[in-house]
Amino acid sequence: NTQSSLSKEQRLAIQTDEFMKRRYNFRYNTQVGEVEYRERHSFRFRFSPIDKRTLNSIALDAQSEGIPLWDRDISRYIYSNRIPVFNPLEDYLYDLPHWDGKDRILALARTVPCNNPYWAELFHRWFLNMVAHWRGNTDKKYANSVSPLLVGAQGTRKSTFCRSIVPPELRAYYTDSIDFSRKRDAELYLNRFALINIDEFDQISSTQQGFLKHILQKPVVNVRKPYANAVLEMRRYASFIATSNQKDLLSDPSGSRRFICIEVTGPIDTNVTINYRQLYAQALNAVAKGERYWLDDADEAILKRTNREFEQLTPLEQLFHSHFRAAEEDEEGQWMMPMQIISALQTKTRDRLAINKVAVFGRTLKKLEIPNKKSRQGTLYHVMPLD
Repeated sequence: NTQSSLSKEQRLAIQTDEFMKRRYNFRYNTQVGEVEYRERHSFRFRFSPIDKRTLNSIALDAQSEGIPLWDRDISRYIYSNRIPVFNPLEDYLYDLPHWDGKDRILALARTVPCNNPYWAELFHRWFLNMVAHWRGNTDKKYANSVSPLLVGAQGTRKSTFCRSIVPPELRAYYTDSIDFSRKRDAELYLNRFALINIDEFDQISSTQQGFLKHILQKPVVNVRKPYANAVLEMRRYASFIATSNQKDLLSDPSGSRRFICIEVTGPIDTNVTINYRQLYAQALNAVAKGERYWLDDADEAILKRTNREFEQLTPLEQLFHSHFRAAEEDEEGQWMMPMQIISALQTKTRDRLAINKVAVFGRTLKKLEIPNKKSRQGTLYHVMPLD
């Protein structure tokens, strides 16, 4: 008799395994880092996270069947390799049908009315990049570092559009509340969420914009879990999208190639029925065929050009524009050093312009695309005084 040759512990382990598999489905959700469960014979089909109450209920159910289980036995079982690993994003993508050949990514982009002729193409690349990240077949060196930024009046349904990008089954992995002042949490969001909407982008301070740039570029998340010594490297799944009611947004010109800024010119059509399985099948098909899902130099040049109207001018830039403009090639104009321009501006304003701004001002003149040439004294800029 096999039963009698087993020790008490072995018998209990077999009973536990049989009981657990008969009564429950468990899975370790790697996206949220938690074990989830559902009862097999109940009217609830959805998985729920396990809490203290669940552990006690499972223990009581087992005891009512005469199996001497305590909540710590159940914990040991649940937090072990007996529980299958499950990733909702990969699972969703794995289960998709073949793509039927209809361009649904383009149709989704076209629900957003705007005057940027490159929008649909840039959105297409961004969408592929998001899906490639969910699949985890991206190179760890690259993050999806570009994010669409929808600028438009209130009531244009920008937030509704952002949410509608994610299939209903995966909405738990979408968020529009990220706090950049809590840096560690913000970094963990890269692993926890599939799509993060930075709602009201114009509310982000310029120091937080610096941190955001760092986050957008992070291909993996390195975290030290509480009470652990080792630093874990966690996968990054998240892509970003953003919305704003205000237009002068980008305070850091070097970060402007991180955003696909568009002005939403009317309400977004969010009443369309989206065939999510085909929408995502299209993206998977493109990624599998090796279609480019990152922006190349030509795309980035387009961004720099189209984003210019969304850049915030510093007070010094505004002052420069009110007294100078770039000289045309055939104009005589004046060739001046940054220092000379600053002292000329100083005579026009009551504000004391700090001398230490001179170094930065040279960069500003380059950003404003003022023609320049190197000379013995330094770089000279070709300007035309307006008064």
